[in-house]
Order: sequence, then C-alpha cells, then structure tokens
Amino acid sequence: MKRIIFSTMLLLTVGWVFAQQAYSVRQASMSVAGTSTLHEWESKVTAVTARGRLTMGTTLEAIPELVVTIKVRNIVSTKGSIMDNKTYDALKADAHPTITYRLGRVKGIQPTAKGFTVTTEGQLTIAGVTKTVDIVANGYKQADGAVVFEGSKAIKMTTYGISPPTAVMGTIKTGDDVTINFKVTLAPAN
Repeated sequence: MKRIIFSTMLLLTVGWVFAQQAYSVRQASMSVAGTSTLHEWESKVTAVTARGRLTMGTTLEAIPELVVTIKVRNIVSTKGSIMDNKTYDALKADAHPTITYRLGRVKGIQPTAKGFTVTTEGQLTIAGVTKTVDIVANGYKQADGAVVFEGSKAIKMTTYGISPPTAVMGTIKTGDDVTINFKVTLAPAN
C-alpha cells in the first residue's frame, strides 16, 4: 500500500513539474510617468528582459518563478537627454545599473471574461534598495500559447532612497509619486 501511495505522489509531482514551461519576453512596452512643477512627464523603457516558469492550462494556473529586469539606461524620456541624465543620476545608474522585480509568491489568480487577474508579491529593487510590493496584472493567453500581462504600479521615489530630481537650480521639482505602466508578452522559450 505504501508503494502505491508513494508511486502516485511521485507521478503527480513529476507531472506538475513537467507542466511548467519556461517563458521569456517576446514583446514589451513599459513606461514611467510622473509630474513636476512644470509639466507631466513620461519616460519609455526601450528594452525589458524577463524569464520565468508558468503553468498554463486553458488559463494561467501558477507562476513558480518570474524575474523581470530593465537596465536603467534603457529608460528614455520624451523630454530629451537632459532629463535622461537626471533620471540616471537619481536612479544611481552607475552603482546600480538595473531595476529588478523578483516574484516571491502568487497571492491569487481570478478568472475574468478576457482571461485572468493575478495578484503577486515580490521584491522590487530600484537604486540598490529592495522593497516587498504587491503587483496586480490583468492577462490572457493568446492562441499561440504566449501570455500577455498588463497593469501599473504606483510607487514613491523616496521609498527607494531616490531624491526626486530638480532642475534650474531647484525651481523645477519632480513629484515623489511615479507610476510604472507595463504590457509584457511572454512566449514559451525554445
């Protein structure tokens, strides 16, 4: 009897492990938006990398692993190189060249009419400071098996030890609150 129970548990575990599949970024759009005493601003992220493992059925079942990384110098402003340089200085790009989100756990997956809403908890590292954050994303599975995640996350720069940038001898000040907007398509890795 013990042998049957052990064999059944082993088959279930092996089946679950093989149901997971490695995924990587096929396509991504991400931006950081905020305000200043002069105008609203937005910077685009020109490249996003991500690797992870997803368990998919007809919809998302689990995310055993996910790491998303962007290089600070891939953040480019619509306002030009002066703002870009202020961004890189504020984010301490020389000492901490990447921003990383590392999934800790999935708190919930809820089905929606289009796909699902997933709530995650993970470690967000910006400018060398790591904080635990919850991120909620809406998503859906495409016909070819790729999975799209989209959402936004509001943060305060000072939470990560970032002094909001200033210009013109401090007369123009950036607001502390910024919003990260994202839409990332993960495709099965080959």
